[in-house]
Amino acid sequence: MKQTFAFIFAFLIFIVNNYGSNDVLKEFIRQYIENISVNERYNIEKEKLFSSQVLPRFYENRGFNPAWIDNGKITPNGLALIKCIRNADEQGLNSSDYHLSLIESYGVKFLFGTNNRIGDQRNLEILLTDAFMMLASHIYFGKVDTDSAVADWNIQRDEPTLRIDSKLQEAIDSNNIVRAFEKLQPNIKKYEALKSSLAFFKSLKTEEWKTLSLVKSIKLGDTSSLLPIIRNQLKLLGYAPLDSESTTYDSAFGGIVALFQEENGFNNDSVIGRLFIKALNTSPAKRIDIIRVNMERTRWLPKDFPTRYINVNIANQRMDVIEDEDTMLTCRAIVGKTYRSTPIFSAKMTYLVFSPTWTVPPGILSADVIPQLKKGPEYLQKKQMKIIRFDGTEIPYDSINWKKMSSKNFPYMVRQIPGPHNSLGLVKFMFPNQYNVYIHDTPDRTLFAKDDRAQSSGCIRIEKPFELAQYLLSPNPKWNDSLIYDAMTLGIERTVSIPQAIPVFITYFTAWANKNGTIEFRRDIYERDEKVLKALNEKPTAFFKTK
Repeated sequence: MKQTFAFIFAFLIFIVNNYGSNDVLKEFIRQYIENISVNERYNIEKEKLFSSQVLPRFYENRGFNPAWIDNGKITPNGLALIKCIRNADEQGLNSSDYHLSLIESYGVKFLFGTNNRIGDQRNLEILLTDAFMMLASHIYFGKVDTDSAVADWNIQRDEPTLRIDSKLQEAIDSNNIVRAFEKLQPNIKKYEALKSSLAFFKSLKTEEWKTLSLVKSIKLGDTSSLLPIIRNQLKLLGYAPLDSESTTYDSAFGGIVALFQEENGFNNDSVIGRLFIKALNTSPAKRIDIIRVNMERTRWLPKDFPTRYINVNIANQRMDVIEDEDTMLTCRAIVGKTYRSTPIFSAKMTYLVFSPTWTVPPGILSADVIPQLKKGPEYLQKKQMKIIRFDGTEIPYDSINWKKMSSKNFPYMVRQIPGPHNSLGLVKFMFPNQYNVYIHDTPDRTLFAKDDRAQSSGCIRIEKPFELAQYLLSPNPKWNDSLIYDAMTLGIERTVSIPQAIPVFITYFTAWANKNGTIEFRRDIYERDEKVLKALNEKPTAFFKTK
């Protein structure tokens, strides 16, 4: 045993005397990477590392040479990385998730020269590399796994696998760690606006935020002791209302109230009511949480977003047609009820159907239609529906033994004929998908006037179907306004291919930047923010994707 220790000691003396500090560190890194058992996680001081595949690949590719330590000192790249980790909160992430405490405990020793043992150098080196990889992964993909039930997100990215080890090597070679992270974050201006808004709300003091209560609505010309407090609260939010202690509600202030209403998703009628006060009472801390959640959702979007697309933001209950960052068409939308929520996904719109029939989906058929049909034929007549066999032939109502029919035993389909009464309205827009969800017109126009438009069974009804048909068919000069109108009202189903297929994104954002860079907020109608926030705040365990 003594001979063994003597040999090891002599070997270490040999290394120190014959190699530079980096050569010794290189050997320590190699031994650390190679000496790990199967199914074992790398760890330093019992803190588990995130990477088990990319970390060894990175060091193997560079011959186990250190990336952040040079002759016992932290390199400028290393110092830049530590700063980026500290600033991870600017991305809506938690800096503590990336070994910050342990890194700083080692970093202080090196900065002040109190300890530069080779084992400590190796530990700091490995920690920094692992932290870069996890932070880079979270900025690029998002921290929350989009395949999880928590995310409830099915928008495919369809892009090459991110080689984080290659990105890290490029960052080291260019001596620009900050730029490396900037290139990984979403490449859209709206993400930068969310970052700026996050910093703004962090500058506000939650403990000074006043919670207001309202006895009755305040209308233009009314007087209320709440008005000076409301003015001040809006001023803190950046609306810069006129400085006044007046208790009279004048038109100048009414315009500011209307702007706040619009940017929080309800009717901008300048009436200070329940919804207004509820939005104004939302504390800076709560706004910070909302922004963080939606920064995460932005990271889930495709890196190279198309320049032309249709977006339906479920939480905003609107449809927008975007082309080169300009809004070509926008309108209100009716989305799924809470218990029949519209799914989040992406697909490609390829055709539309004028004067569509409507075959009642199985869920609606069993829950809503069959119970009505069992009461008598009046429902069919009122809704102008037919009972259809699966071979497409109609079966008379009276020829069915309704005593034997039930939601689980109904071997037919129910189809509504075309016309203004049809539940799909005069046109539907098709983007084939696994959910059988599409965009369509509706005969019930009254719902568009409501603040809460989560009223459908999952599909998306839009306020301006004629205008959307105009836009989609505009590349074909044959389809003038008159022909589109005739096709919509003729009462004969007609399928028309779209000259240029267009991507459709069904998203869910409760905060985003409008074209002016102002952050707009919406109600979390499906109550999903809290789940994402909880996952954001949990300690990460390991990479959830192969990088």
